[in-house]
Amino acid sequence: MYTFSKGERLCSQKLIDTVFQQGERLMVFPFSVRWMVIPEGDSLPFESQAQVLIVAPKRKLRHAVDRNRTKRLMRECYRLQKPELYQFLEENRLRLILSLSYMHNEVFPYSVLYPKSAKMLTKLKQEILKKCSSSCEENDNKE
Repeated sequence: MYTFSKGERLCSQKLIDTVFQQGERLMVFPFSVRWMVIPEGDSLPFESQAQVLIVAPKRKLRHAVDRNRTKRLMRECYRLQKPELYQFLEENRLRLILSLSYMHNEVFPYSVLYPKSAKMLTKLKQEILKKCSSSCEENDNKE
């Protein structure tokens, strides 16, 4: 469960474009999160509960060494906290497309990033619940 396999990485250009154009946005310093919830019944080209894209923009971090270190730290933070997110998605029968972008000019150490990523995932779960409850009410009103 504490792995980050190829199937969990967001690689499809079509899905990346979709999440950036139609997805919701969430800011938790130093992360910017783009996400999109997909009901479990919809057919998708991936089997995992969530697919994640990790971004460290060149505009914020000029040196490749810093970008690579930041992405490595972000992957590790996500990998260790992923089981909670997967359990939440499974309970609510949802699938998630997620883009995590680092939005600070300096590289924070792991001891700072780990609690920030936990806060970000908690806030993300709250936003997903809000969105799902409002869309469920809309579907009930249509019927």
